This record gives sequence, structure tokens and C-alpha cells, in this order.
Amino acid sequence: MANTADDRKSEFFEKRKILHDRIKAGKQDEVIDWYHTEAVLYDEQFEQAGFSYIPDMVAMFQKYSPKKNSKILDAFAGTGKVGMALATAGYENMDALDGAVGMLALAENKGIYTKFIHTVVTKEKVAGVADGTYDAVCIGGSFAPEQACLDTLPTLLRMLKPDGVFIFNYMQWIADQYDDFSYDSMDKRFAKFENEGICKVLEKNPCFHRPDEPGFLAVLQRGRAVIA
Repeated sequence: MANTADDRKSEFFEKRKILHDRIKAGKQDEVIDWYHTEAVLYDEQFEQAGFSYIPDMVAMFQKYSPKKNSKILDAFAGTGKVGMALATAGYENMDALDGAVGMLALAENKGIYTKFIHTVVTKEKVAGVADGTYDAVCIGGSFAPEQACLDTLPTLLRMLKPDGVFIFNYMQWIADQYDDFSYDSMDKRFAKFENEGICKVLEKNPCFHRPDEPGFLAVLQRGRAVIA
């Protein structure tokens, strides 16, 4: 018997628990493997699972990077959910970056991206991407251990043009469970970045990741300081 829609939704949430266990265990390779292996299920169940942060991200793009030919990097792009929403809003010059081949393959099938960058973001420069390439960089739903973090944030910020914007959401349960992702840690790091002229916070607003998963949506603006 074919799986019902409810069966598939339940399967997604059961497998999402496995992802969270891998994040908790600090196993980056296994986190990436989860996204690669479960790409089809993730893509299929995203809306049914209630992920709700994307409209808020699009609104920030429209406010801070309104030109539809803005050069955008969809970092940790996954299967292209944020990119599809931006394309629907008229944005037409986007690249996708992700560490999971299975995710990028589905993103490519959507026909909305110009370039695909398969890499795990570290403290090192991303090969083939010059500093100051993008008008905007975004991370949707992936600001978490073993994915995007404060230590690797400068790697993405350096890709922005001066005055370009970095838009991302992060979840309260991540902030509560991991000291490096606490709101206090983030505020201190953002203040340090601002003091160094790397970027400043334009907005930090409440935003729900899912209906029962509150968090924040942040917008940073790139400064003119060189990132070493």
C-alpha cells in the first residue's frame, strides 16, 4: 500500500529527530549525509511540515535588496525553497551553495539558479568566489551547529559587496541548547563585527521557523573593513 500524506509527514518528523541527534553529537559528516539522503523527503514535506520563515525572508529582501537583478547567494540552499520564493518575487540572479549533493541536485532541477557551489563552509575562503561578489547573501533554516555558525559567518560576509545585506533566521531552541548560538553570544559577536567595521545589524525581529519553533530573523549590512 502506498504511503499516505500523513505517513510521509510522520516519516519526515521521525527522520528530523535523527538529524537533531546528529547535530547534538557534533557529527558534521553525518549531518550532511542526512541532507543528501533525505533530500527528496525534505523537499516534498517542507510546506506540509509547517516551515514558515521564508515569507519573512522575502520581505527583508524586498526592503533591503529590492533590485530584481541583485546578485544573490542562497547559502545552505538545500533544495531551493528560499530561492523559489525569491524567484516568484521576481529575483532572477541567484547562485546556490550547499554541502549536500542530493540537495543541490533538486535545487538545480528548479531552474532558478545560475551557479552551483558544492562545498562545506569553513573559516577558509570558498574556492572560486571572490570577495565582494554578491549584493545579498541569505541562510534559511540552517544557522545551527555543524551547518552555519558564528565562526564561519565571516566567510559568507566577505562575499558581500560593501553595503550588501546578509539575511538569515535562527531558532530559539538552538540558542537555548548551544552556548555558541545563544542570543548573548550572537549579540556579542555582532557588536564585535560592528566595532571592526565588518558589518552592522539593521534588523533583528521575532520570526517563527515553524508554528511551534520561535526564533529571530536578522539582517546585517556589510561594512567596508577587509576581512583577513
